[in-house]
Amino acid sequence: KILLHLSELLLNSKITKILYRISGIVSVKLSFYGFFLMGLLLSCQSEIYFVDTYIIENVNLIDPLDGLKKGVNVVIKGNKIHEILEVGELKLSPKNKIIDGTDKYLIPGLWDSHVHFYFDQQLALHMPELFLSNGITSVRDTGGAFHYVDSIRQNGLKHPKTHPRVKIAGPLIDGNFNVYNGSVLPELSIRTRNVSESIAETEKLVSLGVDFLKAYEMLSPQQFEAIAAIAAREKLRLAGHVPLSMEITHAISLGLNSLEHIKNLELEAVENSDSMLLARRMMLENRSLLSGRQLRANIHRAQKQFAVDYIASDAYQKILDTIKKYDSYQVPTLSIYKVPIYKIFREPFWRKSFELLPKTTRDQWEKNLLASNDKIDPDQKKFSDWIQKTTNSMAKSKIPLMAGTDTPLGFLTPGFSLHYELELMVESGLTELQALATATLNPAKYFRMEDSLGLVKKDYIADLILLAENPLKNIASTKDIVAVIKDGNFIDKSGLEKIQNNISEGLSVSTLNH
Repeated sequence: KILLHLSELLLNSKITKILYRISGIVSVKLSFYGFFLMGLLLSCQSEIYFVDTYIIENVNLIDPLDGLKKGVNVVIKGNKIHEILEVGELKLSPKNKIIDGTDKYLIPGLWDSHVHFYFDQQLALHMPELFLSNGITSVRDTGGAFHYVDSIRQNGLKHPKTHPRVKIAGPLIDGNFNVYNGSVLPELSIRTRNVSESIAETEKLVSLGVDFLKAYEMLSPQQFEAIAAIAAREKLRLAGHVPLSMEITHAISLGLNSLEHIKNLELEAVENSDSMLLARRMMLENRSLLSGRQLRANIHRAQKQFAVDYIASDAYQKILDTIKKYDSYQVPTLSIYKVPIYKIFREPFWRKSFELLPKTTRDQWEKNLLASNDKIDPDQKKFSDWIQKTTNSMAKSKIPLMAGTDTPLGFLTPGFSLHYELELMVESGLTELQALATATLNPAKYFRMEDSLGLVKKDYIADLILLAENPLKNIASTKDIVAVIKDGNFIDKSGLEKIQNNISEGLSVSTLNH
């Protein structure tokens, strides 16, 4: 700008104006010399060298807010985005470490906002690397024994450049007849028989330093309200399923900040929801002393499909309006429905993802797959389709959505399955940019980290993915990864493949101490 100003002064000086009046020839010559001088000055512009950095040059940047911005230079220094410059804005010294970004696309690192490390503790030893090698730079663990999942969180903090960021809830806080009690299903929950126990266990988790809390289905309304009050006091997000003793609008109004799997929303979306609630509460008395797992299954069997078959539009819209009013995040986990229900896990492209798994897990999953069949249950299919339709309705209502999978349940390969979740988001009606936001900016907002994460922006943490193709044209391009940048650490394609090969070939040594 200074150089241009100097040239402008020259061309507009008193001498120039006088000579303009004397001769058109002279004015033409002076104009020529003025522009010549400007070019000379520009050619003398200093080359810029950024110390201790690397530069992704001439890359196409995709931001969840602003969309596509073509041809920029992104300067990474330490673990931050140091500068974002237009190509040609500065003359870069050849001394800079340059990475060619031509025809490539840079997006924020992805989140999987619903994972369970504790569900398969052998696989969990390698899940962090599986996530990172697939571009998932942050995950939200939604239920497991505190000390186990905390060790994975601490490992991520200790190795921020080679492991994803991990946010944890600790165990699910459930009621008297807890579902995940370790008898048949893994012990992901803690049993609380009354309000005082719910308060004590929640306070304990708060003191241990969880990142958010998760309430579960067998809680009473009084227990849920007590947990929600603690979450509000501590400014912690409260995630969960709608307790079967309640309706979703009540739970949302008390502080259910995120609903997982759109679970039990349908039970209030019918004309006779009051009578259905009374019926559930009677079943929850559990006079037959069924296990929590059996009791929950009986209630779902009695009411879930009926509710989906008889959705009342007014009741349904009231629920969406309430969710929007309280800005409650929704995590549909579309893949945990569609992959098992549609038997997608039997398809060759999905089975190929098993090659990423350690051999013990891979062999077990193949064995389980062989025991399955290709028959699709029509009621389950209808429910899966309804979940996708509801996800579309939520997006149209501008309800915040987060992409999560429920991996490693349901043959959902860690890392790989998140990309399929994004494809299902688009299949459900979201734009590609909206789908990207569900796995980037929205989780950052959920954890109140939007000032440092979730965007490609100056001074933000450098958790990024370099892609070969434009995901705004085809969301499946999020799988076509050229490099992953974690906390500023650039891991190219060969490095990512080495991580994956070491896991699948049994050469990987986990940094987790279990």
